[in-house]
Amino acid sequence: MSRRTPLKLVLTAALVGATVTVPASPALAADLNDTFDTTAVGEIPAGWTVAGGGGTGAAADVAGTVDRSLRLTDTSTTAGITAIRSYGTTSATVVAHARLRAAQTTAVIGLHLDGPAGHTVSVALDAAGRLYTYSGGNRVELGAYTANRWYDLRIVARPGTGTASVWIDGQRRATNLAFRVASASLSTVQLGISAGDTGTAWVDDVRTRFEPNPVSWPQIGTVAPRSAGQIGSSKLIVGAETLDRDYTNYQSYKGYLGPLGATRARFQAGWAKTEKVRGSYDWAWLDAIVDDSVSRGVRPWLQTSYGNPLYPGGGGAGLGGQVPTSAEALAAWDAWVSALTTRYANRVTEWEIWNEPNLGGIDPVVYADFFVRTATRIRAVQPGAVIFCCTLAGVERSYADAVLTRVRDLGKLGLVDGITYHPYNANPDASYEQVRLLRQTADSFAPRLLLRQGENGAPSRPDSFGALGELSWTELAQAKWMLRRTIADLGRGISTSVFSISDLHYPSKVNSKGLVRTGTDKKVRYAKPSYYAIQSVAALFDDTMTPISGYGVTDDTASTLSFQAFGKAGTGRQSVALWFSGATPGDDNTHTPVTVTFSAGNFADPVYVDPRTGAVFDIPTGSWSVSGSSYTFTNVPLYDSPILIADRSVVGL
Repeated sequence: MSRRTPLKLVLTAALVGATVTVPASPALAADLNDTFDTTAVGEIPAGWTVAGGGGTGAAADVAGTVDRSLRLTDTSTTAGITAIRSYGTTSATVVAHARLRAAQTTAVIGLHLDGPAGHTVSVALDAAGRLYTYSGGNRVELGAYTANRWYDLRIVARPGTGTASVWIDGQRRATNLAFRVASASLSTVQLGISAGDTGTAWVDDVRTRFEPNPVSWPQIGTVAPRSAGQIGSSKLIVGAETLDRDYTNYQSYKGYLGPLGATRARFQAGWAKTEKVRGSYDWAWLDAIVDDSVSRGVRPWLQTSYGNPLYPGGGGAGLGGQVPTSAEALAAWDAWVSALTTRYANRVTEWEIWNEPNLGGIDPVVYADFFVRTATRIRAVQPGAVIFCCTLAGVERSYADAVLTRVRDLGKLGLVDGITYHPYNANPDASYEQVRLLRQTADSFAPRLLLRQGENGAPSRPDSFGALGELSWTELAQAKWMLRRTIADLGRGISTSVFSISDLHYPSKVNSKGLVRTGTDKKVRYAKPSYYAIQSVAALFDDTMTPISGYGVTDDTASTLSFQAFGKAGTGRQSVALWFSGATPGDDNTHTPVTVTFSAGNFADPVYVDPRTGAVFDIPTGSWSVSGSSYTFTNVPLYDSPILIADRSVVGL
């Protein structure tokens, strides 16, 4: 609902003991983002300094990969090798990312965030194939590692609380870690091979971001991620499309699916990929995906698409393609749909027919007839199947109306359980008047029809393939966009699909809407900030958090403010999301203090939550008041990304 309204980076070969001291340079305006892709082999990357006599440090190609990375090779058991990137000293929360790879499991390799007193937060690989960190002086196990495999590391270090959290490959492995040494600031990241060992390590995609606390309220923790299996049921879906055309690699990103927390995934079933010889189906590729997804607690939602060039008139085999038209192709389609439903009926209950027929200019009557034909065959095998219609590019109400009119005239409206749409707007909050009208259209046919936002996302880089690709996106703006779309949908009771889990490598260019970034080999490089933001949403808004319609909010801001309210089943305790929604989200994180009043609140112990960062702050008693059911919160920091005022009981820490 809406109304008017400096870090210093060091790569070192010494895990334990003294660190190399480098004079701090002024903090730079931009966040660190070093990929080394343009550094010549054998050269020290720009902005880095290499010191120490224990070996070498320079850019190198990693054998068997498409990566050019910064490589440290330690050939001495008595001296180290250090690479340094200076950013100055900061007391803000530091979010540090790096990909780390070891050539062996017999050397100790460590990543450290350091303050004036030395190693403050550490993540290390020991000489026995184990990952570990520290809480204070105590070692904390993080699991096993293998040689010649990239690990996607994320460290969130909070000098304000003297604590840190660690993620590996998208999973939070440790939280509330006490700093190894007390430090009110951070100035150095160190990574390297222990001086007592020899070996080789690579680092890549080294990124840092400073996140100053938006408020002086005490931080009490971070949102605890929950896997899809732990959540069980929610309206949050993640897109896993284009596997039928091999634009993504399921085997590469599958480990990120379950920890994200979305409880469904949208897959395209790929007639052309399955039937490459007439009358013969190779299900191996789809079996592997469906079975693995189910094992991770993520229920597959299958789309029957696209056409198959084996048959004359077999339809288009990709985006914007026409449906099959010839009698021979339609008969083959019928057979494939029946076989598909039979094979997966015990694992798949939700289906979608074709993709964006209006984008391809398919006449709505032609699509409606094709829908009825396909849905009839699905229901013949699986009478309880939930089948979605229309799959609109945008929110084209007139197209849906024409399709449903034809289906109704055929006496087949019972085959339709819901309508899906893809509302690509630069400002995600600009689409909801169209969605409201689409709801009216659905109601005019049958109020039981569901609306599902079936595919939506924003790029993370400029010049991206597909919708919104012409705009100058960043990973930060993408994260905010994703949060605004998902929370606004969930607050309206709309199941919503985040597009997509992985970057998509189309023949012409990359579609960078993925929550994880992939390389030209389609292998995961790292989870983007949007991944962790959606991970927080998944943990916070399962099916026990229900939208509250007609929620009353007043405020003292002249900015356009959107809000959505949720209540916890069983207790009624609330979570209210608020954000400035008047423009496309950007890179400015400036917060504005706003006083808000909820006319029918329900809070016992309110906290302030930023799902983008996961940070949770206590709201002191002097910053809120209650009169009957009216709750007023003063000087709440708001910006163009959703924050929550929530009862502490509905926020897992």
